[in-house]
Amino acid sequence: MKRIESMMTRYPRAPKLRGKKVVIKFGGSSIENPVELERFARDMALLVSLDIRPVLVHGGGPEITEEMKRRNLPVKKVLGLRITDDVTLEVAKGVLSRINDKVVRALQTAGLSAIGLAGTECNSILCKKMPHIKGKDEKGMDIEVDLGWVGEPLRSDPRTMDHLVRRGIIPVIYPICGDEDGQLMNVNADTAACYVAKAVQAEDFVLVTDVPGLMRVFGEPSSVIAEIKVAEFQTLVSEGVVKDGMIPKLEACVIAVRDGVRTAHMIDGKNPEAIIGQLLTEKNYGTRIVP
Repeated sequence: MKRIESMMTRYPRAPKLRGKKVVIKFGGSSIENPVELERFARDMALLVSLDIRPVLVHGGGPEITEEMKRRNLPVKKVLGLRITDDVTLEVAKGVLSRINDKVVRALQTAGLSAIGLAGTECNSILCKKMPHIKGKDEKGMDIEVDLGWVGEPLRSDPRTMDHLVRRGIIPVIYPICGDEDGQLMNVNADTAACYVAKAVQAEDFVLVTDVPGLMRVFGEPSSVIAEIKVAEFQTLVSEGVVKDGMIPKLEACVIAVRDGVRTAHMIDGKNPEAIIGQLLTEKNYGTRIVP
């Protein structure tokens, strides 16, 4: 009894999440560094011990780029976005599958039951081909680019994930997805994760990034915005506070909250206390996105 009271004092948000699903999208150092991955697995074990039910989604963009370079394959990018041809897609499939295996093993070593899933499996994430991207080249000329086998989510079927979670198994999903004709595509992991969060009716959605949160002044951690409302997103974009690679990340949080997730969080994965602190305490370790 005293132990339970102590846990509730230390983690005051835990009772609100008891029996609820939380979707956590992670990558970067959480995957690359064995010590970080071990710590991440311990964090998941703590959540499970408190009867909180994590569903995990990971990407692997930097690892895909490194593998392309290792094989002396060209890394093609236009407007800052990767073009995914047949060869690049095969590399992405292999890299993401290997990362997935590593994450599942780390969770199992921490005493958890976990299973890896591609987005293609059981229609976990159904996608469509991303339309051509329009922009301007380095000379300021208008261009239109086909990114190849890059998809954007259409919907997520939660049944398999719900089935696993009810049995105490953590789904670990990577975003190689298929369209309605079975064509495989690589999908942005942040966007894929928000569709998973909506589908499983997650209480919270956590986006683990490599920045302290949404900063009003880029590069100044002291300017992190602790909380924003969904309705403020477009204003922050028009003001230039949200720009470049931060747009799809914050947009994923906004979509999740707009479509039923109670709270989304953008946190810094380099902070060892961020995941547990943000979910279970009253402290703020990044930026919260609320309705």
